[in-house]
Amino acid sequence: MSTKPDSQPPRVRIELLKPHRHAGRDYQPGHYLELPDGKAQWLVSTGAARTAPAAAPGPAAKKE
Repeated sequence: MSTKPDSQPPRVRIELLKPHRHAGRDYQPGHYLELPDGKAQWLVSTGAARTAPAAAPGPAAKKE
């Protein structure tokens, strides 16, 4: 029996408002990321990002 959930945690699309470094990579303001809900909300709460509308169909958004 697996303890792994069957579905992925909800992901939220955000737009960075301030420079952000994650896992040794720098992201600039205006960059869009899709993150797990908790990480996205943390960045929003610090003022480093804001929630963004879902990406339009086409090339996939950058996921972290």
